Amino acid sequence: MAEFEKAVNDAESRIITRTTSPWQDIEIRYHEKFGHQLIIDKDLQISESDRSYNVAMVSPLVMLGTFGRVAILGGGDGGVLHELLEIDRQQSRALEKAVMIDIDEEVMRLSRKYLPGLCGDAFAHPKAEVIAGDVFEYIDSQDQLDGVIYDLTIDPVREGQTRAEFLSDLMKKVADSLKPGGMLNMQCCGTRAFDEETGIARDDIMSDIENALKPHFTDFVEQRVFIPSFREAWTFLAGRKV
Repeated sequence: MAEFEKAVNDAESRIITRTTSPWQDIEIRYHEKFGHQLIIDKDLQISESDRSYNVAMVSPLVMLGTFGRVAILGGGDGGVLHELLEIDRQQSRALEKAVMIDIDEEVMRLSRKYLPGLCGDAFAHPKAEVIAGDVFEYIDSQDQLDGVIYDLTIDPVREGQTRAEFLSDLMKKVADSLKPGGMLNMQCCGTRAFDEETGIARDDIMSDIENALKPHFTDFVEQRVFIPSFREAWTFLAGRKV
């Protein structure tokens, strides 16, 4: 997500632990300003300072009135799950079940140990179901969800597939998993005109996302929220199933 050199690899941070899971390289670092940080394949995912990211991922679902059944795709650090459970506790949103699916159990283990400021006790909450598995297989098996929070990559996961093709296929699957009127919220990209690391234009990314969503969703809500350890604002986009 955030550019590694700027956000992580500086004199203000130190490595706490490093491991390689069957899926990816994982680091936990400690930053003087941002607290503990989760880095995957040299890419900063989130820091303890970044509750604003989790709030942005969850807040559009308030439009549902009641939460019902919500799936979180990715989000293995548990921060989005924790925020969803907290809003339900504070506002009595009738959450029936929050299912978090992430491929990497090691990310979850390290997050419980080093990022409790983000995840709290969410992994053990009675309304939470945590699955270490394939999010795409899970979403294919669903058709009665009230909400989906997409906290994963927007880049293709298969060789030979464009980002536009990947997103088009994925958003149809997400739409099929939702009840009519159900909500999707997703993280998109930074707000700079060009990604300094990849050189990809933000407008190109957002165009691919919007084109994938428009056949299936309406009532779009875009947020641009500053994420402290990213050192920039991040774009989030929500929509309601047609």
